[in-house]
Formats: sequence, structure tokens, C-alpha cells
Amino acid sequence: GSMNQATQIIPFTTSGSLVDYVDRKVIVVLRDGKKLIGILRSFDQFANLMLQYTIERIYVDDMYGDIDRGVYIVRGENVVLLGELD
Repeated sequence: GSMNQATQIIPFTTSGSLVDYVDRKVIVVLRDGKKLIGILRSFDQFANLMLQYTIERIYVDDMYGDIDRGVYIVRGENVVLLGELD
């Protein structure tokens, strides 16, 4: 159920599990729907993230475009989802 789904996302906000993602390419989905792809360089206990070589990927139907964003600081409370990309 929905409770199960929440428990899969919540542990991410405990910054301890973020250490596995440092220096790896990640996708971050924000509350406002933005999708950021970059290298996770740093984080703190609030799951604030610092991304390097960041792009913002914008989807329109089945197409997308990328905008270079460089170094990007993401406030932890705005993060919905974080995952590793190959």
C-alpha cells in the first residue's frame, strides 16, 4: 500500500544512506517537478545536496531537452526522490 511506498523514500532523507551516492551520477526529482542530473559531491544532515556538472532535464511528451546548470545546491526539503544513474 501507500505506507510501503513511503518507507522506501523516507530512509533517503537520513543522510547516512547518501554516502553511497557521493561522486556518482544521480537523478534528483524535486517537489516542483524539476529533474536534475549531476554528480553528487556533498550533502549534510538535512539531505541538502551539492551537485556538480548538473543538467536540468525537461520532458515534453516523449522528448526531452537538457539545460546546463553547473554546480547546483538543492535544499533537502525539496527532494522527492534520488537515484543513481548508470
